Amino acid sequence: MASLIDCATCEVIGYAMADHMRTELFVDALEMAMRNGRLHADCIMHSDRGTQYTSTEYREKLLELGLRHSVGRDRSMLG
Repeated sequence: MASLIDCATCEVIGYAMADHMRTELFVDALEMAMRNGRLHADCIMHSDRGTQYTSTEYREKLLELGLRHSVGRDRSMLG
């Protein structure tokens, strides 16, 4: 299961379920949130550095939807 959570309200605004963890699962959750009118242009989408979130497919979908991408710091850089 992939879910998108609004950090201001802690509400789940999009989700998708599948028997895999490929990027398309996370893109499906993102598209659900957009269809439901829960994401607006220039919204910041924050995630960890998982391969699904750093993939070209995910970044291109964010650009297509007019969303900004933010990822957490690499723990090795924290000193």
